[in-house]
Amino acid sequence: MRLLTKILTAGTALAALATAAHAGGFNRGGANLEGLYGSGVIALYSGATFVSPGRSYTEATGKVVINGVPTPFKQTGIAFGDDYYIPYASVGGRMVGDLSCVGSYSQPFGADTTYEGEMTYHKSQEYLSTDEYGLTCGYGFDVGPGRLSVIGGGFYETIEYAQARSFEKAFGTVGDSKVELESGAFGYRLGLGYEMPEIGLKAQLMYRSATNHDGEGAYTNTPFRTLAIAGGMPANIANAIYGNAMTAPASATQELPQSLEFSMQTGIAPGWLAFGLVKWTDWSVLQQLVVTEQIGGRAFGPPNFFFEDNWVVTGGIVRRFTDQLAVSGLITWDKGVTTGWDTLTDTWTFGSGVVYDVSEKFQVRAGGAAIYFLPGEKTNTASAVADYTAYSPAEWGYALQAALTLRF
Repeated sequence: MRLLTKILTAGTALAALATAAHAGGFNRGGANLEGLYGSGVIALYSGATFVSPGRSYTEATGKVVINGVPTPFKQTGIAFGDDYYIPYASVGGRMVGDLSCVGSYSQPFGADTTYEGEMTYHKSQEYLSTDEYGLTCGYGFDVGPGRLSVIGGGFYETIEYAQARSFEKAFGTVGDSKVELESGAFGYRLGLGYEMPEIGLKAQLMYRSATNHDGEGAYTNTPFRTLAIAGGMPANIANAIYGNAMTAPASATQELPQSLEFSMQTGIAPGWLAFGLVKWTDWSVLQQLVVTEQIGGRAFGPPNFFFEDNWVVTGGIVRRFTDQLAVSGLITWDKGVTTGWDTLTDTWTFGSGVVYDVSEKFQVRAGGAAIYFLPGEKTNTASAVADYTAYSPAEWGYALQAALTLRF
């Protein structure tokens, strides 16, 4: 039983690495629900993944408005994909009778990009951070040769979002025009799990609900009257509404996507296990984010996304070498979400991991992955002066993961 548990854990750990490393939409890491399965021993699962996407534009062209005149620009060699970390933690196991529960922390979505040069007139930064705090329970009962679990739970999701532009060349101001929003929302997950430990089989179907956020925060800008006049508002009216205001309360409403994931792993020979995962995420809900400042009630510079839905498919294998050591490998295909408003194209991830039992109660895991990004072109623009076109080449990034399990 212990050896089967080890290779099951190896497959689960590496599948989590691939999910964290992929770049479809703003996907990051899912909740670890391993405590719902197995012998029922209470355990702590914790770890972190470091991702270095290494994304860039070889060329970007557009226009910057200088003294009211649209001026063409062309930039080359622009790195914009920042490194990031994805931590997670969960604790749980058999609570009473056939009921198991897990408390979890994860970061389901995120974005970290910064830009340089003239294109900062259109975007100088985009940042999204999410935190999920969840409680999930499963009730198990015998069905045929295995055990079926009915799973359900809730979570609270917080977000922080920021996007910035630079109007230094346009209006001679120093500092970015920046939107910063925060929000919190509740969601739920429902699923089914089935396991046959004798042959190393575990299958899970899990639905995670969408979350509806009403973000509140601040919009900091070059004097609002300057932009209002540039947008066609008469100067006397702009002065009367905004005066010298440079910061205003801001708000936006946005839905973050639902997802459905099926995962399965099973023993295929003594000491060998195969695993796979298919996940759909409803990223088409993210089209535009309309931010409204609350002085004049005007919407300024809505970020354009126009995403498509995302699909992720993973397949891998685990080999147990000793009672303490197992090694795994995988390949993941991630369908990009771009419709031409960005270069979030398809990716391929190639990963490997190792699981080592230090003792009966303490296990360590480590993994690494190479991420191959297919080339992409940003061709859609909002207007002649409000966006840019760009090309991202085929590029490589990487991810590293370290994790541990402590059984009580």
